[in-house]
Amino acid sequence: MLSRIFRIALPVLILAAGIGGMTMLVKSKPEREPLGSEERSWTVAAVTVEPGEATPQLALFALVDSPRITRLSSAVTADVAAVDVLEGQRVGLEDRLLALDDRELRLTLAQRDAEMAGFEADLEHEKLRHRNNLAAFEHEKKLLDLARGEVARARDLAERKLGSVASLDRMRREEERQMLTIEQRKLAIREHRSRTKQIEADLARTRAQQARATLDLERTRVYPPFAGRITEVFVSPGDRVRPGDQLLAMFDTGMVELQAQIPLRHLPVVRAALERGEALGARAMVDGREVRAVLRRLTARVERGSGGADGLFGVTEGNAWLQIGRTVELILDLPPVHDAVTAPREALYGTDRVFVLEGERMKSVEVERLGETRPDGGDGLLILRSPHLKPSDRMIVTHLPNAIDGLKVTVAGAAAE
Repeated sequence: MLSRIFRIALPVLILAAGIGGMTMLVKSKPEREPLGSEERSWTVAAVTVEPGEATPQLALFALVDSPRITRLSSAVTADVAAVDVLEGQRVGLEDRLLALDDRELRLTLAQRDAEMAGFEADLEHEKLRHRNNLAAFEHEKKLLDLARGEVARARDLAERKLGSVASLDRMRREEERQMLTIEQRKLAIREHRSRTKQIEADLARTRAQQARATLDLERTRVYPPFAGRITEVFVSPGDRVRPGDQLLAMFDTGMVELQAQIPLRHLPVVRAALERGEALGARAMVDGREVRAVLRRLTARVERGSGGADGLFGVTEGNAWLQIGRTVELILDLPPVHDAVTAPREALYGTDRVFVLEGERMKSVEVERLGETRPDGGDGLLILRSPHLKPSDRMIVTHLPNAIDGLKVTVAGAAAE
């Protein structure tokens, strides 16, 4: 019985001892003083605000083009005798591009020369005949006077019964015949002017045909209309070409242009600069070489749905190695702005807000974004302006995802000048 009671009480005693020991340990634990709440400070970089003049730059994608792209066509029917150029070759005004076989055209020119000689001879003959008619007319008038005298004498003799009537009639026939001859001579003299005009018309027509044949002969030697570069060659020696058939295509390397779309928000500034006569320069790097251009004009047509108007830039340097149809990145210098501040892209929050240091706290300032610039071809910097930015301010240029007014920050290192 005693052992049964012991078996039941032993676990209870052990449990009570454990609870008592734990209670003593908790009470004997040393008390810790509560920690105070410390505000976190974010490390940022800052630059000193230095307002001044800055030149906004606009990055554009431009297409290489030229207002002088020509396709030379054949003006005559002939065989291609020689092609002197290849695609991509640069040519000057004195460089022959190709030659056509001119034998047929030389025969045509010889025929026109012969026709010219014939009409010139006809004109000279007409002048001689006219002079002869004038001289003969004077003699025939004298013969008519003589015939009329003979008629008068024959009539007198017939009236006095000393001459026959037959003799009088014969004299009258001679008079009438001479009068008819004079009338024919008068007609020949009057027709001289019309015959001369007809021969001169034939001569002028043949002279024009001769000039056309000469011109066609000259056109068998094809020369460039301007110094440029060959883009395509459509024929080879032995080809038969007719008027209008394309021979080759080329463009004027002295009038290469870059066509780029200028966004709508920049158009007022660009248009105002053009109206003032300001030269807006631009540059691009093409195959490691610098190309310089100047904005000449804006296109007169805007495509529906486009985000701006195309500007046409005249290339002033580096046009020799540009290829028509190529796309290049173009940096356009806009008119300079005053009282502006340059800052990295990380300094801008949204579209119109930056932060400056006010003690150890961040303070937001509204700004106007004027554009971008790339000093010495480096990373792009924003050009900002605000009446609230002062030369003594320090602008935070580290982008914080939780940036708010009053946020505590610490500037890393010395402030950048």
